[in-house]
Parts: sequence; C-alpha cells; structure tokens
Amino acid sequence: MGVRLDEKTIQRLRAMKPENAYQAAKNAVYATGECGSEDFLDLYEQLVEREILTWEQIDALEGRPTR
Repeated sequence: MGVRLDEKTIQRLRAMKPENAYQAAKNAVYATGECGSEDFLDLYEQLVEREILTWEQIDALEGRPTR
C-alpha cells in the first residue's frame, strides 16, 4: 500500500491549483520511496475519489490524451 491521504493533506491539496496539487501528491509518493506504477495509480484514485482532481486533469498533467 502506498501513500494514504489524511484529512489535513486533503484540505491542503484542495486549496491548491490542480497542477500544484498533482505535483505535491506525486512528491509525497516519491518521498516514501514507493515509486511503482501501482503506488501512483492508488494515489490518483484517491485524488479522484476525494474530488481533488479529475481523471481528465490527471491525464493532461501526465501528458496523456484524455480518456
């Protein structure tokens, strides 16, 4: 299991611009040393579930075509 977002972090990410929230969340994964694709997917799912980012925003920030 990778990074779990606590309520304080969620509120902080919600207050950021989408690109800043995305980068801060990615940096949290890198800081744990758990940098596998499953770790990032788990984080992205949390960001979407908590309505911090949409899949479309994540795809755009990753430089992928939107879903």
